[in-house]
Amino acid sequence: MNKQNEMAYFDLFNFDISIRELLGRAIKTEIEEAEIYRDLLEKDLLEETRSKVERFITQEEDHKEKLEATFDDFFPGEEIPLPDRSGIEIPKEISQQVAPKELMKKAMKAEGDAEEFYREMIHEFEEKEVRRLLGFLASNEREHYEILKEELGKLE
Repeated sequence: MNKQNEMAYFDLFNFDISIRELLGRAIKTEIEEAEIYRDLLEKDLLEETRSKVERFITQEEDHKEKLEATFDDFFPGEEIPLPDRSGIEIPKEISQQVAPKELMKKAMKAEGDAEEFYREMIHEFEEKEVRRLLGFLASNEREHYEILKEELGKLE
């Protein structure tokens, strides 16, 4: 990775930013996780694994919508500040060259990071509804991680 691309990524766990930016990061994370799964669907997968990955895409898109609604509650009518790139992003040109097992491991890393991010982000909000949503998202990311781990075992 060149120096310019390095600068484009953000530190997912830097919480010394505004709530607007934290929500933007969370939304970007969901977008990128869904993209990882779309890339994974282009690989040769067991039908059962394919079905789970398709379900993950739907869930990540649902998470994105819930986070967008939360952003709109806090900042009605404002544009969401989505970063260009994040620390979990796997660019398309790389994912196309990666074997299914490796891409699944990268997806597991992304899910683990997202879980930790949501658990840490809970401390940034006082509102019970937002904290509940973030806890739900963290649990969902953990579930994805565990399912991916199980599916990876089937490939090895």
